[in-house]
Amino acid sequence: MHDYENETVEETGQSYMYKLRLIDSIPDGLIARLQQPNFEISQEKETEGILVRSSNVPDEAITEELLVISRSGVGVNTINLEAATENGTAVLNTPGVNANAVKELVLACLFLTVRPVATAAEMVRTLKGPDILGQAESKRSDYVGQELQGKTIGLLGMGAIGTQIARSCYDLGMEVLGYARRDHDIDYVNQVELDELLRFSDFVVVVLPLTNETKDLLTGEKLSQMKKGAYLLNFGRDPIVNSTGLLKVLQDETIAGYITDFPQEEYLGHPNILMLPHIGGTTQEALKGGDRLAVRALRNFLLFGTVRESVNFPATRLVFQSPYRLTIFYQKTRKAWSKIMNYLDQENLKIGNMTSNGKDGYDYMLIDLEESFDRIEPVAKKIQDIPSVKRVRILSKPS
Repeated sequence: MHDYENETVEETGQSYMYKLRLIDSIPDGLIARLQQPNFEISQEKETEGILVRSSNVPDEAITEELLVISRSGVGVNTINLEAATENGTAVLNTPGVNANAVKELVLACLFLTVRPVATAAEMVRTLKGPDILGQAESKRSDYVGQELQGKTIGLLGMGAIGTQIARSCYDLGMEVLGYARRDHDIDYVNQVELDELLRFSDFVVVVLPLTNETKDLLTGEKLSQMKKGAYLLNFGRDPIVNSTGLLKVLQDETIAGYITDFPQEEYLGHPNILMLPHIGGTTQEALKGGDRLAVRALRNFLLFGTVRESVNFPATRLVFQSPYRLTIFYQKTRKAWSKIMNYLDQENLKIGNMTSNGKDGYDYMLIDLEESFDRIEPVAKKIQDIPSVKRVRILSKPS
């Protein structure tokens, strides 16, 4: 339970100054958008906003003052989501912004599995003499590869990344199987159960997020069902693939190899495992786009209370037209909603507009009020005292 957030300076009508912490560096041009009159970059422990890429957000940073964590990228495994939600702290992210970058890296890895590009190039580097081409061609029979065309790819996850990979692989002439938690309607993707996908795919690509349901999704038993000679590519998260089971199917030569963007100590030195340093979304274009969207999302949440993409708050937007706005994040119960409405009615507060949305057992409300701050403040305090309410804020319309 937290004291409600008074984010106005009524005497002057000026906007509240938010202290922001940058855990990862962002371009100077974006930092300029996070300075006066509304924002101040600070490295103090207690700040109201945090901007982060993929670094860890320390639990001690989730203080009562922290209103929002904005993640440039998708994964939030470096953030204590449960603590943030209990604290009434919104965790925003930028899904889809790095989808093309991950797709292109997956395609690059697929090509590397069927064509011995690296080893062939290394062989040529060892040649000497005037007739390099002739020498190289005499050895090319050692580097006969295969084609992706006609092969079957199985995609675990059909979100923004999975659908882009599916389209590219279909255009390459591959048969595409998909496994997803929800039905999708893509005519060139055959949605199947996990066991069937594993049995028939020449390449299995993991692009699922890490959740309680996906952790250890690919156990040793599941991996043993994979097609002999297939490749497994993990661009989701490392705990989705059980490491003990994976090493067993590699030892038994059930599968030909494993490519992962999440290095682990037990895989070091294994001849059939290729590990990348978590570079799936690390392109100039993806980083720039993610930073830009993360900054915009943080600004909009702090100034207007609006949410577009969040892992713990529902998407909620409303044009800010009234002098003041009340934002309320609470655990969804019928009793809580009734109390909120009763408190507003008791004080006869004039509502200009309002909206609400729910997600995972929580509701988030935006209520615009055509009233003075003095009349709104006592109601905000009463609402904050409702047991299931996590956070209440009073915002003044930015000039």
